[in-house]
Amino acid sequence: MSTQKTVSRRAALGAVASSVVALGCGGSQESSSTTPVGSGGGPAGGTSGGGSGGTSSTGGSAGTGTGGGLAQCKAFGPTPGCAVTDDNILGPFYKADAPFRSDITEGSTGTALRIQGTVYGCDCQTPLAGAVVDIWQADDSGAYDNTGFVLRGRVKTDDQGRYELTTILPGLYLNGSTYRPRHVHYKVSHADGVALTTQLYFEGDPWIASDAFVKASLVRPLVASIGATGKKEYDVTFDVVLTGV
Repeated sequence: MSTQKTVSRRAALGAVASSVVALGCGGSQESSSTTPVGSGGGPAGGTSGGGSGGTSSTGGSAGTGTGGGLAQCKAFGPTPGCAVTDDNILGPFYKADAPFRSDITEGSTGTALRIQGTVYGCDCQTPLAGAVVDIWQADDSGAYDNTGFVLRGRVKTDDQGRYELTTILPGLYLNGSTYRPRHVHYKVSHADGVALTTQLYFEGDPWIASDAFVKASLVRPLVASIGATGKKEYDVTFDVVLTGV
């Protein structure tokens, strides 16, 4: 992992650009191209792709399908210019019914990691309240808890579509003769949409280039800071755009 400049937590959060992941309507191994949001505003596009895109109009109330761009994209697909990024494989270690909680560490040792983001509708502008963000990951040594729910949990987005989770930087584990890069698994769903699966990866991980499952649109920068205990910790922003909502 590349060396990161150490900054305060407040500066770190201000430095992280809001990167959008729009999850396609297909299964967990389907893929789609990435294009940035057009000149009409809304969340920034993913890290890959470079289409010019159109103008995103303002959406209506979250989850209702009323008004402007949100109603149009529900009827006709994502608003032109709205970034659409890949979903990703489920993997073998998913467990249903993880507890609802924002801190999933349960005393796990490792480097602290805070993940935050916003879940949007398919106009890339309307935040979705009440979306469920279900995540799971390996511990610092690369092992999953398959008997309990350590480093597994769910949160619901607030009225502004925002979510936040406290965890640790996931460890590495062998996949054949090479290591899988550090990653956090996601399942994101909403009552009006399609439940989709993806993974979050981190810039600077040396194992990204050799991993067959990594998609560039899912790689996000880590921002380092010094926590209250004097130890290094990281922040990452991972926004989601759900199609079909």
